[in-house]
Amino acid sequence: MIITARATHISHSPRKVNLVTKSIVGLPAAKALEKLGFTIKRASSPVAKVLRQAIANATNNLKLDANTLFVDTAFATKGRTIKRGHFGGHMRYKPYEKIASHLTINLRSVAPKVPAKPANLSNTTNTTNTTNKTNTKKPK
Repeated sequence: MIITARATHISHSPRKVNLVTKSIVGLPAAKALEKLGFTIKRASSPVAKVLRQAIANATNNLKLDANTLFVDTAFATKGRTIKRGHFGGHMRYKPYEKIASHLTINLRSVAPKVPAKPANLSNTTNTTNTTNKTNTKKPK
């Protein structure tokens, strides 16, 4: 089952947000939150906020266990563009663009692995050779 959380118009460029989102793909949700807490990037706080939102969606709406959630995909796409500019030397106009991003995080619920029962070996006998081997190295 896939759980989706989205945030729109984040005031960070998609290129910088994707640097952070690539680092958490494939991790368990709790480990991803822990990793985002130690990431020294400004874009890590909105990514962590959306990840917490996705975990809350899974636990409250779908009644899933938070320990079974993994980050399936996480990406940022280009949002709105605001055109701004500064005046440079000799009163020339220096334009630049502020690009926002749309962030999407998909979580996947995986059933916990149940340890397999060992095969019944009571009927078979152990035929390993248990003889003591002495050092047969020849002296020089």
